[in-house]
Amino acid sequence: MRSTLSLVILAVSLVSGCTDPESDSSLPPTTSTTSGVTMRVSTPTRIAGDYVADNGVKLSFDSARTADTLFLDVRAADGRVLVHAETLADDYRFTYLDGRLTLDVAKAWVERVRAEEPDGPASQEDAMRWTGDPALLDEMLALPEVAALPWMSRELGAMGFTGSDYPASLALHKIARQSAEALAIDVPPLAEANAEEVGYCSRPTANECYGMCGPGCSCWSWVCGDCCYHGGCAKHDAWCRQGQWYYCYNISAVIALFGC
Repeated sequence: MRSTLSLVILAVSLVSGCTDPESDSSLPPTTSTTSGVTMRVSTPTRIAGDYVADNGVKLSFDSARTADTLFLDVRAADGRVLVHAETLADDYRFTYLDGRLTLDVAKAWVERVRAEEPDGPASQEDAMRWTGDPALLDEMLALPEVAALPWMSRELGAMGFTGSDYPASLALHKIARQSAEALAIDVPPLAEANAEEVGYCSRPTANECYGMCGPGCSCWSWVCGDCCYHGGCAKHDAWCRQGQWYYCYNISAVIALFGC
C-alpha cells in the first residue's frame, strides 16, 4: 500500500507547474557528456530532454512551470506516457500509464494547505479524486523506467538543473524522490563545493532531517538547492509522521504542488 501511495504524492507535488510549455531553448547551465542526459529545452520555466540510464533504459521528459500553472509529461522510449500532468480551470489533473488512471486535485484545496502550517487541518483531508483503480500505481512502480527516475533526477541536479534555480525541474525531482522512497533506492548525494553552507543548517525543530528534501535523512540538495529546511518538503514529512499514506507514500506526485 505504501508503494501505491508514493505514486499519489508525486502527483500532488507536481502541481506547481505549467500547462503551456514555451519554445525558448537556451543552453543548459553545464554540459555533460557522461550523464546520459540530452537537453532540448533548458529555461527556468521549462526543461525538456531525454535520459538514458546505465542499464539502457530510456526516458523523455517535458516539464514546465509558471507561477501556479503546471505541465508535465514523462514517457518511455516506446512512447508510453508514464505520467502526464496539466492545469485546468479549477483542478490539477494527473494521468498515468496512457491515461488508464486519472487523479484530480482541486486548486482551492492546494491553496488552503499552502496557507497552513505543515500539519494544518486542510492537510489532514483526503482530497484526491480518482477515476480508475489507484492500484495501477503499484504496477507503475514495477517498471524499469520508474526505477530510473531517481538517477535521472540526480544527473539533472549535477548539471545545475536544481529546483531552486530551475523551477520547471522541481516536479521531476519530486516524482523521482518519491520513486526512490517507494523502491528503497539509495541515491548518493552530490559533492558540494560549499558543503558547510548547504549542509544541515538550522531548522524550526530539533530533528535535523525534518523538512530536508530527500528520502529519510538522505539529502537531495538538488531538489531545493541545499539541505536546509523547506516548507514543501516539511509537508511530506508531516504527512509521513501522521500516517497519511495517501500523500506520503505515493508516486502520484501530489507533493510537487507545494514547491520548496
